[in-house]
Amino acid sequence: MDDLLGDFVAETRETLEALGGEIVAWEAAPDDRSRLDAIFRFVHTVKGSCG
Repeated sequence: MDDLLGDFVAETRETLEALGGEIVAWEAAPDDRSRLDAIFRFVHTVKGSCG
């Protein structure tokens, strides 16, 4: 079980770091719909990993 938790934490940390980059890029170009779509995909991935 600890292995699963460790994997979850590692994967989620990577996803959240990538999400942070997308948010910064989206702030610079708020009309960029592809950035917003990527943000939603990252959040969906984290949500799915929690299940």
